[in-house]
Amino acid sequence: MAIDPFGRAELLYEELVEKRREGAMDARSFRVAIREMRVRDPEGREWVLGPTDGLWYRRDRDRWLEDKPSRRLVCPACGHHNLPRHSFCTQCGERLPR
Repeated sequence: MAIDPFGRAELLYEELVEKRREGAMDARSFRVAIREMRVRDPEGREWVLGPTDGLWYRRDRDRWLEDKPSRRLVCPACGHHNLPRHSFCTQCGERLPR
């Protein structure tokens, strides 16, 4: 099943939090790993999860603002990002996973 880039980042974040909690990762390595998980949305905006709170932040020029990304369904056939209200991919017509 395809997963949107934000969902993928959230799963990785949870894995990193668990490693940090178990002591398998120091604080500096944890922050670096979180920083490297930046996501770009279809509009080209840059997003990152906050290392201390797990909330999403969107870059706005020279600062990060707390925000919620719009969730998209990724087509397993062609990789196109679709809105959650769609049942079929608007690019190739493949049925989207729920």
